[in-house]
Amino acid sequence: MSHKEMWEQVKTKLMGETIDPIIFNTYIKNTNIHSITNNNECIILVRSGFAKEILTKNLTNKIQIIINQVSNRQLSVKFLEQYEIENMPHQQYDECDDNLKSNKKKFTFTNFVKGACNQDAYQASLAVVKNLGVSWNPLFIYGNSGLGKTHLLHAVENEIIKNNPNIKIRYLSSEEFGRMFLEIYNHGIDAIEDFKDSFNNYQVLLIDDIQLLAKRNKTNEIFFNIFNRFIDDNKQIILTSDKYPDELDGFEQRMVSRFQSGLSVCLDAPDFETALNILNLKVKEVNYSATVFAKEVLEFIALNFNTDVRKLEGALNRMIFFSVMNISAEKIIELEDVKEAFKSSNIIIDKREKITIKKIKQIVAEYYNIPVKLLISKTRVANITIARHLAMFLARTLIDEPFSRIGIEFGGKDHSTVMNACQKIEILIKNNKEFAKVVHLLIAKCQG
Repeated sequence: MSHKEMWEQVKTKLMGETIDPIIFNTYIKNTNIHSITNNNECIILVRSGFAKEILTKNLTNKIQIIINQVSNRQLSVKFLEQYEIENMPHQQYDECDDNLKSNKKKFTFTNFVKGACNQDAYQASLAVVKNLGVSWNPLFIYGNSGLGKTHLLHAVENEIIKNNPNIKIRYLSSEEFGRMFLEIYNHGIDAIEDFKDSFNNYQVLLIDDIQLLAKRNKTNEIFFNIFNRFIDDNKQIILTSDKYPDELDGFEQRMVSRFQSGLSVCLDAPDFETALNILNLKVKEVNYSATVFAKEVLEFIALNFNTDVRKLEGALNRMIFFSVMNISAEKIIELEDVKEAFKSSNIIIDKREKITIKKIKQIVAEYYNIPVKLLISKTRVANITIARHLAMFLARTLIDEPFSRIGIEFGGKDHSTVMNACQKIEILIKNNKEFAKVVHLLIAKCQG
């Protein structure tokens, strides 16, 4: 019996149980068995962290009993999200359906929600697909966890395969690469050389979360060798990281320099509009009607949980679950219901304007009595330079914008220029009490 057939029987039996149909459709219908490990652990792929939480706490025992009846085996059950499965060692897999190996195929350029926060990374990834090893090599995509780096890697992989199925592509997480090297390290020089040579068969190498190889000198030496072979042979490499190359600790400078030799692009936290678009897409994916929510509800989630996509999805699922449990089918979910749903989350609901770089520019320019356009100009007049540096500092301090994004917003300044500006303001604050008062005044205005 295939995993798909087994899981369909489990779902059929669950439907016969006293499970709310909405709970079933929202959290169970779109799940599947990813694999059964060599420890007889049945890994079930779920769509979100909240789905994982709901199923783990409430249905683990019931599903385990049913799946053991159906399979005639003694299996334990574990619910995992896609990114957690991708970080599992492949050696754990004892059985894995071919059709479920295609989960990565769900990540495409089409369903990647685009916005100002990720436009550069999206366009660069598309350009690389069209000109492998030519346009930008390596392509270095960086940003915090949960912003879509892995989605873009798989989108590249799927698009290349669609255009040319004969191209050989290797996708690895850094942790997986490290494990592979450790397994052969003690087998001698020949085994290490064979390991390096095994990558010669691929035209494209995709490495996720390169920062996890930091301070692993022997592993890094091997990776650097493989990396250089790819670059020298005009084979495409794409790396992802949670930091800009210059901010990576635990790598030799020669590696950091190599990472920067192609193109580095940033993924930022979703802006309000992009977060709203992501939420609308997620609502459709779980077959829930967006008309159930008052406009202010999704706007609230987009405004308060937009640090990454997983938090957006988790907040949406919590709201859906709350509505299923507490709100009648005919009732529209209003902002007051959100207060109740998130009352334990310490989220303050108010109507204050969100702090943005645009707002910061306006407040700083008004204080210094200069046009906003001078803040993004190249002029080096002293008071304008101070105002520009201060606005950059506030963008970094109040909304934690990446240096690269701040640079773009201030006339295309580079990463190091913004870092230096912020450092200068920090020194001024420490050494000049009057200037420190000005900074605190502007912070209050931005937050008001």
